[in-house]
Amino acid sequence: MEVRRTVLLPTPVETVWAALTEAGRLSAWLGGDVDLEPFPGGQIVMNEDGRLRRGVIVDLEPLRHLEIRWLPASRRMGFLWGSDDEPAGTGGGIEFVLAPVPENAACTYLTVVERAPVPSASPAALAVA
Repeated sequence: MEVRRTVLLPTPVETVWAALTEAGRLSAWLGGDVDLEPFPGGQIVMNEDGRLRRGVIVDLEPLRHLEIRWLPASRRMGFLWGSDDEPAGTGGGIEFVLAPVPENAACTYLTVVERAPVPSASPAALAVA
């Protein structure tokens, strides 16, 4: 499931891009403290009221496109070991697409696509009596 919406912002593309790729500005938008490595394969960590959310920058085209895939809560960053019951993309994601407004360079069309987490096919834990 995904939700897609496009808004017209009275701001140039460069300003919108900075709001998406500078940790302090993105923190204000997402509502939690953000640590961000703004390059493909870079990590993003968001702290919302003590709850960490981790993700990976899947795609980044300066001034045009940023895509983040959130990792499942059980997934660690860096080297992975053990079973891979929850693939990396199952935690959902968010994608930002920027386009200048042809008739007004001081404005930007921003399309935001939010993808819901994919439910796990197997139970998270089994009780043993």
